[in-house]
Amino acid sequence: MTKAPALHAERDPDFVYVIHIDAKPEDVWAALTDNKSERAWWGGTLHDSTFEPGSPILYRRKGGVDVRGEILENEAPHRLVYTFNVEGPGPQHDEGPSIVTYDVAANGKLTKLTVTHTNFPKNSAVLVGISRGWPGILSGLKSMLERGTVPAFF
Repeated sequence: MTKAPALHAERDPDFVYVIHIDAKPEDVWAALTDNKSERAWWGGTLHDSTFEPGSPILYRRKGGVDVRGEILENEAPHRLVYTFNVEGPGPQHDEGPSIVTYDVAANGKLTKLTVTHTNFPKNSAVLVGISRGWPGILSGLKSMLERGTVPAFF
């Protein structure tokens, strides 16, 4: 098993987002771990990964890599954990890895998806960015699974 990155001594708070989706947990899991198609609900991003622990994960979009990480845990179809390193210019690419966790659970006829994003340094530019990004991305996932369409967030 891959060792989790060291935690920042002074940190910003964690980001936690919970959304209920009218779909089976297996369908939510399949959408989250799709490595074959560009996801309209994620701004046209392709997640390039086998999703096996220790393997890389790359967010590919518009011919480049936006995020690079490593899969830490995969307990299909319930839990996925990976590191998240922002690529490109700007202060966020110097922050080191944060950690994303997906927890997928049946909740009656719905699926409860909890996304927890942690390990931010103090005054994190990544935390500011993902606080804006995750709600739109997860709303897009919900719309795609429930209605087959994606709002024009991106």
